[in-house]
Amino acid sequence: MGHSPSHVPLLCIPLSPFSPHRLQPRPPRVTVTGRVSRVTSLLSIRHKTFFFFFLQDQRECVPVIVQVSPRLSWYHALRVGETYTVTSLSVSSLRGSSHQVFAVTSSSCLLSSPEFPLPDPVSPAEEISGCSPPGHVGQEIQEERSYQQKAMGVGEKQAKTLTYQGVLTRVVDPRAGLYELDGKVMLCTAYLQLLNGGRGLREGAGVEISDTHLQQSPSPLFPPIVLSCCLRSRLRVTQFSRLCTPLSPVSTAGNLHLHLQFRYHLRLPEYLWACDVSRRLQEKLCPSLVKPRCLQGSLGAGPPGVTEKLLSETLSSFSASGPRCERDLQGEILKEPHECPLREYSPLSPPWSLPALSLLQSVVSDSRYLRAEESTRSLRWTHHSLQPQELRPSLRLLGVLHASPSGRLVLKDQSASVPCLVLPRPPSAWIGCTIEVCHYRLLGETAQDTEKGTSSTITYVQFLLSDARILHLPHDCPTCPPAASLLPRPCKLPKLDGPSASRLFLVRGVEGLVPIPGHDGGFQFQAQAVWLGAPELLTGQVTEREEEQRASWDEEHRPLTKVLLLFCHSAARWFHFLQPNRVYRLIATGEKDLEIFHRQPEDSVQMSSCPVCFRIPCEWALRDVKAPDPPPWPREEPLSVDQALKSSSAGSLLNVTGVVTHRTLCDAQNTRMFPPSGTITESFLPHGVSLKVTVAELDRQAALSVYMNPAGGPYCLGLLPGATILIQGLERKISRAGAVYLRSVPVTCVRVLSAPAESNECLLVPKFTLFSELPRSLIPHRAVCSIACVLSVTLAWVCAACEDVFRAGHCSRSSSCTSQSGVFRAKAWVKAEDGSGEAHIQLQDGALLAALGVPQGLWEALQGRVLSRGEVRVQNRGRNYEVPGEMRSEDALSCYVSHLVSRPAVSRPLILTFKQLAASSRPLPAEPSHLRRFTRGERDYMTHVPPPPTLICLGLEEVEPGTLCRLIQERN
Repeated sequence: MGHSPSHVPLLCIPLSPFSPHRLQPRPPRVTVTGRVSRVTSLLSIRHKTFFFFFLQDQRECVPVIVQVSPRLSWYHALRVGETYTVTSLSVSSLRGSSHQVFAVTSSSCLLSSPEFPLPDPVSPAEEISGCSPPGHVGQEIQEERSYQQKAMGVGEKQAKTLTYQGVLTRVVDPRAGLYELDGKVMLCTAYLQLLNGGRGLREGAGVEISDTHLQQSPSPLFPPIVLSCCLRSRLRVTQFSRLCTPLSPVSTAGNLHLHLQFRYHLRLPEYLWACDVSRRLQEKLCPSLVKPRCLQGSLGAGPPGVTEKLLSETLSSFSASGPRCERDLQGEILKEPHECPLREYSPLSPPWSLPALSLLQSVVSDSRYLRAEESTRSLRWTHHSLQPQELRPSLRLLGVLHASPSGRLVLKDQSASVPCLVLPRPPSAWIGCTIEVCHYRLLGETAQDTEKGTSSTITYVQFLLSDARILHLPHDCPTCPPAASLLPRPCKLPKLDGPSASRLFLVRGVEGLVPIPGHDGGFQFQAQAVWLGAPELLTGQVTEREEEQRASWDEEHRPLTKVLLLFCHSAARWFHFLQPNRVYRLIATGEKDLEIFHRQPEDSVQMSSCPVCFRIPCEWALRDVKAPDPPPWPREEPLSVDQALKSSSAGSLLNVTGVVTHRTLCDAQNTRMFPPSGTITESFLPHGVSLKVTVAELDRQAALSVYMNPAGGPYCLGLLPGATILIQGLERKISRAGAVYLRSVPVTCVRVLSAPAESNECLLVPKFTLFSELPRSLIPHRAVCSIACVLSVTLAWVCAACEDVFRAGHCSRSSSCTSQSGVFRAKAWVKAEDGSGEAHIQLQDGALLAALGVPQGLWEALQGRVLSRGEVRVQNRGRNYEVPGEMRSEDALSCYVSHLVSRPAVSRPLILTFKQLAASSRPLPAEPSHLRRFTRGERDYMTHVPPPPTLICLGLEEVEPGTLCRLIQERN
C-alpha cells in the first residue's frame, strides 16, 4: 500500500482527531482500502436506513456506515472476503455514542481492488468475537475465556459465532421470526430487522447467514440446534424458491412477539418459550372463541391483550436474578468484545405449559398417578386426583367458561370442552369470559362392571374461585363472537339496546335436574321462589351500586307471591348459579311489557302450595343481586347429620349437609327401592346401580347413609371423600334393624359446597378408639396397635387402561388392549392387635411400604423384578398355623417377599388411621364366629371367637416410645 493523501492503508488513518464538538468548515475526506470482513443487515431506525461494513487489513478492523440513499445499493454489491477501495470517506461520531466510524458521503465510490494480503491465522476465540483494534487481541481472548468460565460457573453457556448456508424447508412462524433450515436447524430472526419484511424467505429458498449465533438445546420445545441473528448478523437470500409457496411478509408494526422481547428484555430461550405459549394460545382460542386482535391487545398504547396478561408475570420473573439493560443498538454492532442478548444463554426448561383441553383425559389416566378405589364384588369405582405441581412442566388451564344445558360449567377451547366444578360458585357474569387457572385438581373417575366387562370414565377439573383469573371480558369487545349465555362482567350489568322488563326474585329451594320426557338429552328443573316487589323497566347500563340503591329492600321489596320457576332446555344452564336464600334479577331481553311476568304456560300444572307457575324463556338472562346481610326475610338452613338422625318429621323432605366419608356403588339387586327410569347420557355410572354415600358430622362423630339413584339426572361432580355437600329433598327412612338412612327422590338436588382437604380425607383429626369398641359408623378413627402378622400380600403391575395384568411392558390382553402403560399396585391383609382385640386391615401402596419399613430404593428394585412377571402373591395362615406343603413356593422372588413380611421389625407399635369397610364393599361375606385353639403351657383351650372387624387403612404413623406411653394413657 502506498502512503498518499488519496490512498492510505487502514493503519495510517487516524480515528481520533475528529470530534463532533470541534467545528470545522469541512471535514477531511480520505480513501480507504481493505478486505471486507463483515456486512451487517440493512437497518431502519428513526426513519433512517443504513448498514455497516467492516474493512480489515493485517492489523486492525474499522467500521464504515452507509446511510446516504444513493449508496445503499452497495449492500447488494459487497461480498465478504473481497478487497475494495472506498473513496471520499468522512470521519464522524454516532449520535449518543463514543464510537467513531467512517461515513460514506454522496461523492464516495466503491472500487474493486486486487487481492489484499490475508492476516495471520487467528485463534477460534478471535473468530467468534470478530475483529479488534491493535493491541487488544490477546486481551480479547482472555476476556472471552473469563466470560465463558464465569458463565459456565452459573449454568450459562457461550454461543458460537459462524456462517451458515442452507435451504429454508419450513416457515414455522414468520411473525415470531422462526424458520427451519435443512429440516433440522431452527433459525430465529427476531433480534434482527429483515430486509423488505423477509419477502424472500419462502420454503425452498437458499439462504446465507453471516455472524450468526449458534445455541445448542436452548429449549426442549425446539430443535437442538438454533441459529439466531443479532444486529451484527447478515441474512441474505442466495437463491429464490422455485416452489409455489405462499408469501409470509413480516411487519414490525403491531408485532406482539417483538413487543414482548423488547419490553421484558428476553433472551433466546425465554423468547422461544414465549413464542410456543403464544402459538398454543392462538390454537386454543382463535378464531371461534376470541379474535386475534383481542389476543394481541394494543401493545403499550392501551390495555394488554390476553397473551401478555397470561405471560407478564412469568416473563417479569426472568429478570429477577439480576437487572437487564435495554439493547445498545450501536454497541451491539461496533463494540469489542461483542455484546448482545444472544452471546450467552442458559437452557430453559418450560416453567409451565398450556395444553389443549382435549389432552387432559390422557394426562389423568397416566400410569404414574395413584388411584383411590371403592369396589364391590362386581363393581369397581376409582378416582384419580392430579395437581399441576405433580407434572413437569406444570400445566395451566385456559379456556372460555360456558354453561351447558345439562347444568354444568365447562371450560372450552377449540379442541374440546371439559366439565369443571368451581367452588364457591362463580358470578353469573363470568360466563363467556376467558379464564386462567394455575391451582386446580384434575380428576378422573372410572366405573367398571367386571361381570359385564364394561367401563366408563369422566374427566373434570375442580378449582377454587379465588384461583381463577379473568384474562378477557367479551362484554366490552365488539369483535368477539357472542356466547350462547353471554352475561355481564362482575362490575357492570349488561348494556341493553333498549328498555327491558325485569323483576327480582328470592330463591327458596332448587330441585334436581331431570330429563325432559320425550326429549333425548334435554333437562329441566324447578325452583321455588318468591317475587320481590313489582316488575320494572331496566334501561341502559347500570352499575352494581345503582342496583343496590334500586333494590332498597324496603317494604315494596318484601316477599309477595310464591312462584314456581321452570327452567327447560337451554334455560337449564342456570342450574349451577341458583342457590337457596339468594336474590336474582330476571331480565326479559327485548320485552317491554311488564305484564309478561304474570303469564303462565299453557301446559303448566298448578300446585296447591304454589299457585303461580312461570316458565323462563331460553333467551332471558339472570344476574346476581347483592342482598343485605342479614336479609330482611327468614332463612331456611339445612339440617346437620346429627339433627337428621334425631328428626321426627314424617312425610316431608329434608335438606342435609355433611362431609362425605365413604361412597360406593350398590349392585343392581340392591336398587329395588328406586323406581325404574331411563338411562341418562350425562351419567357415566353403570345403568341399574345405586349410589351409597356416607355423610358425617365429624365433630359429633355422627354418620348417616344416603342412597341415591344416579339415573335420575347428570352425575354430581366432586362427590369425593372429604367433600362437604348439601343434599336437598331426601326421604327419611328406618331400616328393619332400626337404623336411620335417607333416600333420594327424583327431584333430589346434590351440591358440593367445599372440596376435600389436600392433606387428608378427614377435615378433623379422628378420635382414638379400641378395636373392641368400634362404633357402627363409617367415619374415620385412630388406634394405637401393632401388626401381629401379614396374612397375604399381592404385588402386581396392572394395565392403566383395562386393569388387567401388565407384564414386561405389555398388557396381557394384547389382542384387545394395546396400552403400554402400567401402574404398580401393592395390597396386603394384615392382622393387628391393640390390646383389646384383633382386626383385619387392608393396606395399599404407601401404607404397605410404611408397614414393612422397606427402604425406598429396595422397594423400587422390587417393583422392577415384579414387572417381569406381572404379579406375585404370598399367603400366610398366621402365627399358630403352618403353610401347607402344596402352598409353599420355591420361587426366589416369592421367598424374598415372604422374608420381608415375616421380619420381626414389622411387628412394631404404629398409629393407625382407618375406617370400617362397608358390608357391601367386602370382598368376602363376613365370617361367623368359629372355634380357635389356644395353647397355654401344657394345655389346649378351644373357644368361640367372633370374627375380627374388617378395616381399611387411611394412614400409618411411626410413634416414639414416649408418645406411645402418653397415647396409651389417654386412651385408657
